[in-house]
Amino acid sequence: MSVNQTIIAYIFDMDGVVVNNHKYHFQAWIEFSKKYKFALDETIYRNQFNGKTNADLFRMIFGSIANEKILEYSLEKENTYQRLYESEIKPHTGLIDFLSFLKSQQFKIALGTSAPTTNVNFTLDKLGLRQYFDAIVDGSQVTKGKPDPEVYSLCCQKIGVSPNQCLVFEDSLAGLESGKNAGCSVVGVATSHTKEELSGHAHQIIYDFTEIRDLLKI
Repeated sequence: MSVNQTIIAYIFDMDGVVVNNHKYHFQAWIEFSKKYKFALDETIYRNQFNGKTNADLFRMIFGSIANEKILEYSLEKENTYQRLYESEIKPHTGLIDFLSFLKSQQFKIALGTSAPTTNVNFTLDKLGLRQYFDAIVDGSQVTKGKPDPEVYSLCCQKIGVSPNQCLVFEDSLAGLESGKNAGCSVVGVATSHTKEELSGHAHQIIYDFTEIRDLLKI
């Protein structure tokens, strides 16, 4: 598969793409799973948790629960994640240079993530990245998590670009399917999955953003 060469906008997932933070979310979920006594390991996390909203995840874990309880659990888990990651947080390799290049060439740039607003603010403000994005869609703005296309369809609407002119960067299988379901081209970022696991799910696969300009010929 090859990337559509009429791309005029770029959409970035956050966790595993903007930041390579898989192990910190996993550690936070492990702490949470031990406290609330449900089964969780690396395989379950990668295959069932990545790309989903907290609301989807807590309903998956606890069944039908009130929105107030979802918010309570979400704050608890994300506070743990931010505590674990705060001193280690950094942009994924090559990201800043790539974003700066896209901005200089006046491409549209959006962030499309299932993460809660608190984590988006934590990441973008800690790293000074907010300036690069023309639109931001997070888990609070969608009713359906990935692989549903809602998050990426909304990104396309907000930046005023047709999905077939957008390229999505995603690390999860559900996220890649979400991008394709929205009608976008997709590049897999091999952070939470290996290149072999992503093979067949993306138009191209990269390890980090030092590879991307040669790959896209821009």
